[in-house]
Amino acid sequence: MRLPNRLNRNIRLLVIGHILATHGMAALAVRLRLFRPYAWMMRLFTGDELPRDLGVQIRQVLERLGPTFIKFGQMLSTRVDLLPMDVALELKKLQDDVPPEKAEIIEAVLMRAYKKPLTGEGGQFSEFDPEPVAAASIAQVHFARLHNGEHVAVKVRRPRIKKTIEADLSILRLLANLFDRYFPEYERLKAPRVVEEFATTIMGELNLRSEAAHASRFAENLSEVDGVGVPKVLWDYTSMEVLVTERVYGIEIDEREKLAAANHDLMHLCERTATLFFHMVFVDGYFHADLHPGNIFVAGNGDILLVDFGIVGRLDMRSRCYIADMLLAFLKQDYRRAAEVHVEAGYVPADTNVSAFEDAMREIAEPIFNRPLKDISLAELLFYLFAVTERFKMETQPELLLLQKTMVVIEGVARELEPEVNVWALAKPLVGKWVTEHLGPKARIEQAAMDMKAGFEEWLQLPAEIKKIVAERHEQRVARELESSSWLQFIGVLLVAGGLLAGIGFSEPALNLQWAGSISAIVIGALLLARR
Repeated sequence: MRLPNRLNRNIRLLVIGHILATHGMAALAVRLRLFRPYAWMMRLFTGDELPRDLGVQIRQVLERLGPTFIKFGQMLSTRVDLLPMDVALELKKLQDDVPPEKAEIIEAVLMRAYKKPLTGEGGQFSEFDPEPVAAASIAQVHFARLHNGEHVAVKVRRPRIKKTIEADLSILRLLANLFDRYFPEYERLKAPRVVEEFATTIMGELNLRSEAAHASRFAENLSEVDGVGVPKVLWDYTSMEVLVTERVYGIEIDEREKLAAANHDLMHLCERTATLFFHMVFVDGYFHADLHPGNIFVAGNGDILLVDFGIVGRLDMRSRCYIADMLLAFLKQDYRRAAEVHVEAGYVPADTNVSAFEDAMREIAEPIFNRPLKDISLAELLFYLFAVTERFKMETQPELLLLQKTMVVIEGVARELEPEVNVWALAKPLVGKWVTEHLGPKARIEQAAMDMKAGFEEWLQLPAEIKKIVAERHEQRVARELESSSWLQFIGVLLVAGGLLAGIGFSEPALNLQWAGSISAIVIGALLLARR
């Protein structure tokens, strides 16, 4: 990775120190050693205390620092296991709102990618709209038409954004390491690891070909789900900098009045939303992790269409079983079982006091389940559940944090469509059936049989493994003995050769010494080759 040069980095750090100091956090800048004399001076004028509205100040700082830091803040907004609740809630307000690039800059990117004019004779497209329909920090989207008449959406990565993000990530890594060094009392936050997790996510978003692969996989996974679709990827037009898909026509799913005016069945849309969530999470273990209403459309025929697959979440079968078991336990308000599920899944230590953990489950769940059914939020429940992880030493599960974020959107969409309906009540039968199939007595017997078969196969392979280990050790021992004996032979031959040459020298004084040296070299070279 190309890091910014020292001068640029120092200027950037000075800017960060200044922004911190002018947003009530001069003490933080001082402790991080960010240009301490300047920070000390700012501290004299701004005071020592952290501001009362800390979340607001942090949000404003991140907004001032630009797109990479805004995205970092958005990621942190899900980390209630790391941040105070009020700060996490405030960071959820961060908006990835960036002015679009100029048309000529986008045209240059596309011409470089396709190595041909954008439109006109011999151009890549027959038409291209220079006005973007959406603009974010990494890319923006334009509508176009192919020469065969097909209407498409063209997602173009901003020029220089890769270098900008790499430079910002290097700064973030430095700040994380400084925080880890100078704030030892917050070691549990694991700041460098959090930054690395973020770096992996955002660098993945930079590769639009990777996003195309995600879209293709979603299309395959959801092909048998009634009423759900994914736009087709046009691979011949797609690269790391450009993603081209068929154009989606529809209404954004939170536009309730427009949907009603178009005679869509809102209750049916709620049911499809619940089915979509269930299928992605439990059937596929592969879900859209950057959902928001702007990424979900309703087509004219009532199908739900998903777009923008830059971030995905993955859940193995163990995690899916944990989530299903836990959700059903909470829906039944069986807090003892909810606590036991965490222990069985290994998310909390085996020696956790289950009774105390049960009380913690009840503490966060009862206020939520005490509401009317339509207001019950499992996403909120998970949000508060992650907030108690420090108390019970629960290891952070990044994929579960992404899932919680997705659940927030699904709940919000369903509540917007039908305010009196709870989407999880619609999904409960689907989850219950899945649990019966995968966690019921029959499934447990089948799993036990599979485990027994795997164990038996491993046992059958044991003699061969033992034989292999014994053979390897025998070979090593023989090799050591041969090594030792060959060195003795080698030294002996050298001595004999030296004696012969000395004898030749004494017996034949007329023999040229160059011949003697040549003979020595030949003998030694032959011996060395023989040793190989």
